[in-house]
Amino acid sequence: MARGINRGHQRRAELAERAEALAEERAARTPAQQVAVLDARLGAGVGARKERAKLAKEIEAKQES
Repeated sequence: MARGINRGHQRRAELAERAEALAEERAARTPAQQVAVLDARLGAGVGARKERAKLAKEIEAKQES
C-alpha cells in the first residue's frame, strides 16, 4: 500500500525550504507590518490573539524608546 504523495524526501525538502523562506520574510517585517499581514489574512482584530498581544507590546516598547 502506498504511503501517500507527500511523504518523500523531495517533498519534505520542498516544505522545509518553504518554511525557511516564510521565516525569513517574517523576520524582515516590523511588528506593525506583521499586524497588517494578520489583518489581511484573518480580518481586522480576528484570530492570533497571543501574536497580536506580543506585537502590540513590541510596538509600544519601540514608541517609548
